Amino acid sequence: MNTRLLVLGVNVLAASALIAVYGVLTSNSGLVGIALSISVVGGVLIVYSTTPQDPSVLALTSYSEILLNAVTSTLEDLDLLESRICVIRKKDSTYLVYSKIPCPFEVDSGVGFTGGSPYLAIPVSTPSVPIESSNEPTSLLLERSLAEILVGEFSACRSVRVEEEDGLYTVHVVGPAEVLKQYLERPVDPFTLFILIVSSEVLRAQSVRLIEKKITPDGILVVLRSEKSGAEG
Repeated sequence: MNTRLLVLGVNVLAASALIAVYGVLTSNSGLVGIALSISVVGGVLIVYSTTPQDPSVLALTSYSEILLNAVTSTLEDLDLLESRICVIRKKDSTYLVYSKIPCPFEVDSGVGFTGGSPYLAIPVSTPSVPIESSNEPTSLLLERSLAEILVGEFSACRSVRVEEEDGLYTVHVVGPAEVLKQYLERPVDPFTLFILIVSSEVLRAQSVRLIEKKITPDGILVVLRSEKSGAEG
């Protein structure tokens, strides 16, 4: 079984459910239709995960296209295309959060308001990352974990490098796969999402905020801040 594809499939189904609910609440039949289409693809990814074949980067491309179409529509409706992105951990749940305020911690699945701003919180399944007990820097551990997934599992890029300074983690993704380059400047791109989600697991942080994302000549640079407690602003 390909556990990475299984995680993708579960995430797609979770996103489709949230978008369907939001579409019903706002009487937006277009969003409901998109959600139904997404749920079908989520099921397909789960089926793929149980087969010997490994679509790898092609599956990641399909996943990115689905999220781009669905989540972007929701972000447009909420006026969150220029939002801030973070991942928060609450008890046994992990959420990818889009909001105009820095990483609101008091959120529930779906669409809501906090701190005077709307938010979209998508539950995500964090990939299983082996964390060895050692004295090595967390930046090295994060680098190895990201490389295992993005390079080894999905063939999504040539290499990953992580640097840490003053509580900020800078992730350099080098040589992204050609079919994924089209997503780099979109509000939903697979590299930023995976980096945020994996970082929250590896760093055991309650929140991981996206500070900066920049396209470079050889790939993409993502700067994160890890926090042990919910962000306060």
